Amino acid sequence: MRHALIALSLVWIVACGSNGGGGDDGVDASTDPLARLTSLRVEPMDQTLVIAQGVAATSAYTAIGTFEDGRIEDVSAYVVFSLADAGLGSFAAGDFTSTTSRGGRTEVRAAAPGVMGSTGLTLRLEQTWDDPTSTDLPADPAAPFDGPADAGRAPAQVYPNDGVVVPPNLGRLELHFYPGAGNTLFELTFTSAVIELTVYLRCTQPVNGGCVYEPDPTAWAWLAQSARGGDPVTWRLRGTDDAGVGVGTSGTATIGFSAESIDGGIYYWTTSNGTGIMRYDFGSDTQVVAEKFLGTELTGGTCVGCHALSRDGTKLVAEAGGQNDGRVLMLDVATSTPIVPFAQPPKTIFEAWAPDGSAYVGVYGDSGATDYDLMLIDGTTGAYQQSIAVGGDAAHPSDHPDWAPDGDHIAFVRVGQAQTLQRMYNGAIRMTTRSAGVWDASVELVPAAAGKNRYYPAFAPDSRLLAFDESACTSGNTGGECDGDTDPTARLWAVDAIAGGAPVELARANAPGVADGATTALTNSFPKWNPFVFQRDAAGGRLAWITFSSTRNYGLRAPPGGGTLLWMAAVDLDTGATADPSYPAFALPFQDISTSNHIAQWTTEVVPPVN
Repeated sequence: MRHALIALSLVWIVACGSNGGGGDDGVDASTDPLARLTSLRVEPMDQTLVIAQGVAATSAYTAIGTFEDGRIEDVSAYVVFSLADAGLGSFAAGDFTSTTSRGGRTEVRAAAPGVMGSTGLTLRLEQTWDDPTSTDLPADPAAPFDGPADAGRAPAQVYPNDGVVVPPNLGRLELHFYPGAGNTLFELTFTSAVIELTVYLRCTQPVNGGCVYEPDPTAWAWLAQSARGGDPVTWRLRGTDDAGVGVGTSGTATIGFSAESIDGGIYYWTTSNGTGIMRYDFGSDTQVVAEKFLGTELTGGTCVGCHALSRDGTKLVAEAGGQNDGRVLMLDVATSTPIVPFAQPPKTIFEAWAPDGSAYVGVYGDSGATDYDLMLIDGTTGAYQQSIAVGGDAAHPSDHPDWAPDGDHIAFVRVGQAQTLQRMYNGAIRMTTRSAGVWDASVELVPAAAGKNRYYPAFAPDSRLLAFDESACTSGNTGGECDGDTDPTARLWAVDAIAGGAPVELARANAPGVADGATTALTNSFPKWNPFVFQRDAAGGRLAWITFSSTRNYGLRAPPGGGTLLWMAAVDLDTGATADPSYPAFALPFQDISTSNHIAQWTTEVVPPVN
């Protein structure tokens, strides 16, 4: 398109240069049809075109020019037409032909040197599709849905929660529903201004009295690429039998798609394949399920659990052996070999890396502890560097550090009552700030409160919004329900780490699903952030993604044996901590759902990448 504009400009330059006195400015209107053009209007204005069943939409566009002398003329032959989103179609002169792969909103532009005109265009993809896993559909699956309405046959949506937002490259979002009485054939519709996708299906994955449907790659691409960064898609189910005796209709719910695909790698601890650390690469085009990364092979059979990775994904530090142990494995991720011998670095229980990977901050307040503050450890040699004096002592040790992406803030917990750093009570959230190379004595962001435990702080990628856990004790400040160790009452909160102020609950991310009933004791624990800030929608805005573990039901599926699964939620960074900035959560589809999964740590990339 740039070459076309240059060529067109050269034509105008030659025409203007061929006449030396056609007007006050040397431009001859008889040889330059766009001389003294002041504005362009593009017609038809703001139209909607339909891509119907794989047939491209077409339209002829006209550019109407207005000149200094008041003339209004069709100048279509002399301008260049284009789309703001070139992926939605192309032009041959003024004749537009759409893509057939997605809908969307864009601008049609007409360009002349120094003058641009535009108008809106909505492309609506309308597609009927038979679910490929439903191999026994009627020859005309739509026909039975002409039967009479029957409210008693209405299907019921179960998962995901209404209003969920997902990244367009998630690829595998399951939809769970109860089928409704007597229904064996289903019509699922996804509707917005840019798409109307109708899928016919059977209950090919029956689970606990309901059905699970997962869009195949073709249907997913239509949905995600059409709706990314735009209005949410509304989904609804109708159910009947092959004879169309009666038709039940569900309620509606919405699914939103962020403007940008998610990047980064995720490493999490699991009880699958023997206890170990799994990983998944969101940048991979081929990975479908998480792969085993690390077991006990480098620690002499000792369990590896709590872990932290450098932002760039090249280094891992993990604590082995559990409470009152504190031995540390420092690992070169690319080669899967220890950076220094196992257990050589100072004992720590929880760690967080400096953004540049040069050091990590650790804490150790268990058996044999001598330093209850924040310890800085060299990220190359594993040697102790210094202690950051933040007021920790044996009665109130420092715990759960998190190093902000800006490099100059570390959030941590001041323990109220300690058993071990893994099991502690009545925590308060504090933060130390580095200025001119010196760390201060820390300030309180979220105070300790009777009957509460506040713990696991985690900085968002903007280094400002700080998520943390809060759990409640039924009596006093002690009890297993609020010891910081997968507390059933744990819920996610956030606070502005720079301006302070009152914390706000991430209520939509905390919310139970349909199958959870009224319970709110879902163990929403160990929040961690994807390291990037993403564009929220087509208009801009800032979006981040938070992961956490939870005992909530994965739709129709219960978590394994009372364990936890990994969940993710979008968070609007522009809302910050002034109101609930979260969206409903969804389960990460690549995890093994037959095991308990925890501690989802993020990197900017997986090293080496997963092929």
